Formats: sequence, C-alpha cells, structure tokens
Amino acid sequence: MNGPAHQFAGTVAAMLTTQFDSEKNCTALHHPAAAAPIGAFLGKLPDMLEPSFRNPNHRQFFHSVAVLGFLGVGMHKLYRWHPQDDSKKLLRALLLIGGAAYLSHLALDAMTSRSLPLLGKI
Repeated sequence: MNGPAHQFAGTVAAMLTTQFDSEKNCTALHHPAAAAPIGAFLGKLPDMLEPSFRNPNHRQFFHSVAVLGFLGVGMHKLYRWHPQDDSKKLLRALLLIGGAAYLSHLALDAMTSRSLPLLGKI
C-alpha cells in the first residue's frame, strides 16, 4: 500500500472510532475535524517507525502480527476505560483514534502479497 491509501484509511478509522464511542467519553477530539488529521498522520506511523526506503522487505516488528495483537488487546482495554477526569478522557480519545489509525495500516498491509511477519526483527 502507498502513503495516501494509509492516510485515507487512518482518517476513516479515526472518524469511525469517534462515532462509535460512548457519549459520556466525548471530548473535543471526537469531532471529525479534529479526528481526521490525527488519523491521517497516525495511519502512516508504522512506515515512519520502519521506513521502506524502497525496500519491499521493510516490514519488521512494528508491522507484525504480534503488534497487531497487542494493539488489539490494548484498544479493547482503552475502549472499556471510562475516566472521569477531562485530561484522561482526552488521552483516551487520542489513544483510541491513534490506535485505530495504526490498526488500519496493519490491516491494509496484511492484505498485500507480502502480508505481515509474525514477529519481525526488533
């Protein structure tokens, strides 16, 4: 996948995350105008951590099934967390939006012929 595809998927994932979150957890980041640029930026985070530099085998740990699993479990725990403090609500929203964007990147890469390594090099 290319950068614009990851940015678009990250944007969509971020906006969907804000729409399906509970109203009692809403923050300023739950507005689509705030969530979209965060999702677009963080949708490319795996490639920022492990840049390809035209290397088709650049997918290592941060592009792995292991990270996908850890992130999925973490996202589930974050979703179930209901902080009372406004700053913690904002942190929760940012992590959910960022996690959804990162997961969208891994999901797109998993559907390519190279897929994702199980663990990759750390």
